Amino acid sequence: MTRRILAVFLVALLGAAGMACGSLKDGRIKSDFLKENPTATVTAVVSGKSGGSRLYKHIRFLRPGKTVECEVVWGYQQAKRDWRIFYKSEPGRAGTLCEGCARKPCP
Repeated sequence: MTRRILAVFLVALLGAAGMACGSLKDGRIKSDFLKENPTATVTAVVSGKSGGSRLYKHIRFLRPGKTVECEVVWGYQQAKRDWRIFYKSEPGRAGTLCEGCARKPCP
């Protein structure tokens, strides 16, 4: 009986550790963005390219008093126990930051 309890505990512990180091949630990305841009309104967080321990997120937002939706791309890299930002694009009009798109500045 004690072995069974220990086995269940270890499986639960490993599962929790895997979740902590696992995927990066959109809520975290939104929070990171709003720390640097507290007056913006985030309208969407969309996944871009990803591979291995790196992923790119497209963050769409509105600036105060503006009606044109802007977008930035932030790159995250998985570190030992967390994700860290390693890349930030310049803002552009939403939908113009894709590969091969004609980039338009965000007013």
